[in-house]
Amino acid sequence: MLFRSPVELILARQWCALLTTPVLLFEPDGTLVYFNEAAAALLGRTYGESGGMSRPEWQAAFRMEDGLGETLAKGENPLAQALDQGVPAQAQIAMRGMDGQLRVLQVTSVPLGSLSQTKLGVMALLHEVR
Repeated sequence: MLFRSPVELILARQWCALLTTPVLLFEPDGTLVYFNEAAAALLGRTYGESGGMSRPEWQAAFRMEDGLGETLAKGENPLAQALDQGVPAQAQIAMRGMDGQLRVLQVTSVPLGSLSQTKLGVMALLHEVR
């Protein structure tokens, strides 16, 4: 997928590539447009292997569950909250990555916006809970 986004999101991608914290970047419509190498270790595949994904594609690829193994309801999913409501959200979830491994993650999702109040997307930071 060609990365055709506002310059601010392109710069955010460059910044995320430098981080050792696992980070994912989403466009306002929920398209996953980038994740860094640190996130690849948790997602089970590199960005180069998977490329960008539409919202239904990444929701199928990274199943997010509650502590009982049930798919997270939209209101409990920190990515959905940030994307749909434009509010920061944080939750501990279980996620099965593309490698089939189940991991417990702390997910913090933050809406991104420009100085002109344009919605740019969402940045999600991940931390594996051991």
